[in-house]
Amino acid sequence: MTRLHAPGRRALDGTDARVRLDPVSSDHQVRVPKVPAAGAGLLAMLACALLGAAAGAVTSRPLLHTPGRSVPALMLAVILALVLAGSPAREALMDMVTGSQDGTVRTPLLPFAAGAAIALVATVLACALAPRRD
Repeated sequence: MTRLHAPGRRALDGTDARVRLDPVSSDHQVRVPKVPAAGAGLLAMLACALLGAAAGAVTSRPLLHTPGRSVPALMLAVILALVLAGSPAREALMDMVTGSQDGTVRTPLLPFAAGAAIALVATVLACALAPRRD
């Protein structure tokens, strides 16, 4: 039983240690407030996750029947979501990187809202087209 709990306990210990540390900018000169930084990180993570969900919705089985097409299409969509200028995922990550360098908290509200809108449209599109494809 101890072996099963050990990895989870180590992960929690590491998370606990990261929360207790004082967050500072990447040059260790400017202190960053914990709660706004955690909120900004959560929004950035959600923006990226929503774009991944949107990519998965439009490249899943009901729309693309063969794995030979759906898997490369999903990989291409995710790569483009991270590299294209103006992509909500890229903008959210750039906000986090720039904020870390400056020692400021940049809340990625616009990338999160755009990611949510894209995920909503992709889900509605996939649901509308799925009955017609099978």
